[in-house]
Amino acid sequence: MRNGGMTMRTNAKIVVSAVLLGIGTLALGARAYAEGGLTLEERVQRLERRGEMPPPAAAAPDTSGLQSRLDALEAAIKKNPFGLTIGGMIVGSYLYDLNDPQDGNKGTVGHRVFDKDHNTFSLDLFQLQVSRAPGENGVGFVTKINFGKTAERMASDWDGDGTVGNVAEEQNSIELEEAYITYNFPGLPDLQLKGGKFVTLLGAEVIESPRNPNISRSLAFGFAIPFTHTGLLMSYAFAPQFNATLGIVNGWDNVIDSNDGKSVTGSFVVTPVDQFSLALNGIYGAEQPNHGDSKRGVVDVVATVKPIDNMLLSLNYDYGNESNLGLGRNNTVEWNAFSGIIGYDIVDALAVPIGFALRGEYFDDSDNSRFGDNPGHDQNTWEVTTTFKVVLAEGLMARAEYRYDKARHPVFLRNVGGVQSDQQTIAAELSYVF
Repeated sequence: MRNGGMTMRTNAKIVVSAVLLGIGTLALGARAYAEGGLTLEERVQRLERRGEMPPPAAAAPDTSGLQSRLDALEAAIKKNPFGLTIGGMIVGSYLYDLNDPQDGNKGTVGHRVFDKDHNTFSLDLFQLQVSRAPGENGVGFVTKINFGKTAERMASDWDGDGTVGNVAEEQNSIELEEAYITYNFPGLPDLQLKGGKFVTLLGAEVIESPRNPNISRSLAFGFAIPFTHTGLLMSYAFAPQFNATLGIVNGWDNVIDSNDGKSVTGSFVVTPVDQFSLALNGIYGAEQPNHGDSKRGVVDVVATVKPIDNMLLSLNYDYGNESNLGLGRNNTVEWNAFSGIIGYDIVDALAVPIGFALRGEYFDDSDNSRFGDNPGHDQNTWEVTTTFKVVLAEGLMARAEYRYDKARHPVFLRNVGGVQSDQQTIAAELSYVF
């Protein structure tokens, strides 16, 4: 027993020594981890806390390069792989036609291209964009895919038959708005080649509603010019104030050409000062299906003026004609459109930024070739639109709009049946751009 007790005491001493040695080792390890084993975020936070303390009386350590190093690390962490830029938007709206058309809700609002559905909420657009700016090799790309009512109503002709809606790509609410490659030539960074499907050079407005001053699009945007093209463009910036673009495309809104002709499109933009720019755009070529002898041309002029901070004035004029349309129609038809938009943002006077926009326009479709809603009669239409917006958060915007349209000949549906010459609509929209 005595020997056993001595053995037990000896063993206990060994265990206690081992435990103390382990605790000391852990303490040293914990100290080492506290100095060098922190995560990057913990080290940055600790440095930030130290930065809040008043500097000692002695000369403070030089940390001039620390912030730039940390900024570079944060930028690298946030940077998308392969240099990609990912973004998009979600847009929903509600539209009410005060005529309350008897024929129902879908597509009954006249002289509209996207916002055509009466008394209903609508998922107008979910857009996903993936792009990459030209790298050291000069190559970049842009893709935009749209979902929703806007995608359905901007659909292109994907099979070249001159119509939209008879193949799967044209029958759903999905549309590839843009998919093109860009290439900047070595030694000539201002010369760029673009190939694929892209939006038109013409017009003062764009497909995406949140990027326009108003919710609804103008008559000129919907009926005087195309939406997209498929082909090639070459652009060159002669100077920061002068840019020119020239290209060859299949035509208006067709991925596969519907005839044996091609269209030429171009643009020349002058920006002498930041407060003013003038763009002269155009397109000319065969657009009728299987009828390459018929030629359609449009000249588009857009002037943008920013007289004071947060104010925008946009003026747009379009002249178009089309020749050799065949039997039963005039040999040549013409159309003219003029629109003006003025917008003003009040950025910091209230708790949230607000803004106002007013648009007025006149569309002369003297041969009724663009509206096509009153055959045999010339159709002239004018409209006035006022829009109010509230920026609720970064990227999040709510808008309300009132619009009045007046046509020379009755075309707008009414509640008691038949048509009348004017139309009033109110709309609300909520959008988020990310």
